[in-house]
Amino acid sequence: MANIFYVRQKETKGLGHAIWRARDFVGQEPFAVLLGDDIMRAEVPVLKQLIDAAEKYSACCVGTQAVADDAVGRYSSLQVSPLEESIYRVTDMNEKPTPAEKFSNFAILGRYVLTASIFPILENTPPGKGGEIQLTDGLKQLCYAEPFVAKEFAGRRYDTGNLCGFLEATLDFALDFPETAPFLRAYIEKFAKEQA
Repeated sequence: MANIFYVRQKETKGLGHAIWRARDFVGQEPFAVLLGDDIMRAEVPVLKQLIDAAEKYSACCVGTQAVADDAVGRYSSLQVSPLEESIYRVTDMNEKPTPAEKFSNFAILGRYVLTASIFPILENTPPGKGGEIQLTDGLKQLCYAEPFVAKEFAGRRYDTGNLCGFLEATLDFALDFPETAPFLRAYIEKFAKEQA
């Protein structure tokens, strides 16, 4: 079993600040960031896919998938060039871009493998969008300074930071779980008949 440590972010200053707060626990080791509202479902765990790409290219690595034009403004847009199938070199990025500002439809989606080089960058990153210290602003500086790749991961992502994504994840997982699937299927069928 793992030993669990935590640090508190006493003020809401953004994801970049939250990660910077963990610097003393991480030390100089590479580390992973998993955003709790991004639930991933994949045959090969998404984090494993990122670690393999990071090790292969001796680089930081972010998880990415292409998102719709109208959704890219909710994420970070990546400027990429292909290295091999599903792995891209990252040369720039921006946080929550407008359609005119986006680099591509490839967005960072909830999984990161980073080096400790990010900590001094975050310490000196001024507040960005929303008045918060944005992780993307720090990663932008990091991708200029050291190798940085994006892995277009195989798997399904659920954005549980919004109600519809949360319900979708709950239903999908419950329908696959042997103890809840029969009840839920029967309930959905009954409800659909009553509403017809």
